[in-house]
Amino acid sequence: MNVVIKTSRQEIVEALAFVKAFRLLKDYHFLIFMIISFVVTMELCFYYNLTGPFLEKIGIRPANVSGIMTTAQIGEVLTMVVLLPLLLPRLGIRWCIALGVIAWPIRYGIFAIGHPWQAVAASLPLHGFCYVFFFVVGQIYSDTVAPKDIRASVQSLWAVFVLGIGSIVGSYLAGWVQDLFTKTVIVSPEKVEKIINYRGIFLVPFVATIVCAIIFLILFREPEKTEVEAQP
Repeated sequence: MNVVIKTSRQEIVEALAFVKAFRLLKDYHFLIFMIISFVVTMELCFYYNLTGPFLEKIGIRPANVSGIMTTAQIGEVLTMVVLLPLLLPRLGIRWCIALGVIAWPIRYGIFAIGHPWQAVAASLPLHGFCYVFFFVVGQIYSDTVAPKDIRASVQSLWAVFVLGIGSIVGSYLAGWVQDLFTKTVIVSPEKVEKIINYRGIFLVPFVATIVCAIIFLILFREPEKTEVEAQP
């Protein structure tokens, strides 16, 4: 019986912590951060779902696609290990997240241009820059603004809203946009060919992330205490 009561109390505490986490959305700057995180996560699905076929389309041999895409993971590791510890104490949370937000439209802009393929391949390590400076620093920001007793709940809220719902919506959006920019051509009575306009597809996340970057730079401010803590 005692165990049951203890468990029930723990569940109540966790529920209250999650409610308090929701209340953080009343903070204007935290709300801006959450909305932009949601949009950016949706646009991330364009990279995950479409980059492989896109690289083949612009002339990279299928056997080489996986190896070239690995450079994105290498960029992520190097950004995490080298650039983040170097820049976060100097620039602070706001400007590090801003760098991450700005990197997204740069990459999608290169994708939309689509040539030469070497330039597209060279832009793939930007994925690490985009991901670390936005999502990792974003989690640091969430920990900073959340009271200590609800930090885990705030991280859970962020994960559910952004990585969970955002990823699901983003996958559907990427598929819908791909269908929108795909034209079916009847080559012969026996052959039907689909022509995919990747430039049009990648202009969608390009414009969306440009808007996110502008909104973030204009409206978002980190709390004063994060600016102090970010000093070396």
